[in-house]
Amino acid sequence: MTRLALLGAVAVGTAFWVSTRVGVLETTSGGWWGNPIWRLRALRAAAAAVVGGALGMAGAAIQGLLRNPLGEPYVLGVSSGAGVGVRVAMLVGTGAGWGAWRLPAFAFAGAALSAAAVAAAAWRSGRRDPWSLVLAGVMANVVNGAIIMALYLVAEPLRLDEFARWSMGELPEAVEPALLVICAALVAVGAAALLRAAAALNAAALGDDVAHSLGVDVAGLRRTVLCAGGAMTAAAVALAGPVGFVGLLVPHIGRRAVGPDQRRLLIWSAFAGAALLVAADAACRAAGRAWGIGRLPVGLLTALVGAPAFLLALSRPPEGDRMP
Repeated sequence: MTRLALLGAVAVGTAFWVSTRVGVLETTSGGWWGNPIWRLRALRAAAAAVVGGALGMAGAAIQGLLRNPLGEPYVLGVSSGAGVGVRVAMLVGTGAGWGAWRLPAFAFAGAALSAAAVAAAAWRSGRRDPWSLVLAGVMANVVNGAIIMALYLVAEPLRLDEFARWSMGELPEAVEPALLVICAALVAVGAAALLRAAAALNAAALGDDVAHSLGVDVAGLRRTVLCAGGAMTAAAVALAGPVGFVGLLVPHIGRRAVGPDQRRLLIWSAFAGAALLVAADAACRAAGRAWGIGRLPVGLLTALVGAPAFLLALSRPPEGDRMP
């Protein structure tokens, strides 16, 4: 697993290097860090890595927990719930205090409420049906989307464009360093909790009864995964808005690359998600500049790629990605 982590770090580093050099960039006597344009790109690339890593790892853990290859924060309504929280925090404004903690705190509250509602709606005959969770998540996305649209009515007219682009999943041009540090810390804590639960997730993939017989606290495992995944998703949404389908695509590719063992899959999904989103953001910036339309939200690209993959996962026989 150390080798896997090293390979992942190399992939993320390469994507970071490419991303910071997309477009015109001239060095100064102070080196790369002395160049303000390079600093802006570096912070944005670091934010993309945090967002992609969080969504990739959270998606892998949720799919393993639910034994459902369609489970991920965006599909289950967790991302849109966090989006409602962030939108409320934006409307409250900086006068509410809390500094850089305001967005992540509101995002986590929204994600937790949405996840709790989805879990309650999917409860049947004393247990949660994995496929009902997906359907409940779709309905949660509809409701959360309606709330976000309603919040447009009370937003300042001059901020409507900012809100609209955020809703598409856009990394800010100038990432606030304090917000980045807080979100990265939340992701690190959530990742540590998921890695600690990796062996239990392997047991849970065999079914609740088998997991119980192996000494796994299935209810506690669900709480751990949902809380950690919710915190990681909230941090991602606070940074970049509701970026979809990263948590769906990356684990699918990972199971083919490294197998279903969660101890390896979680690590692979974190690094692959980070590299994927850094590269996607660089591609969006290059495409926007080439087409003369300015910044292109990275969420548009992930949606255009992820939606067909979602339909493919629904239509194909599940042997390749069957969750035990």
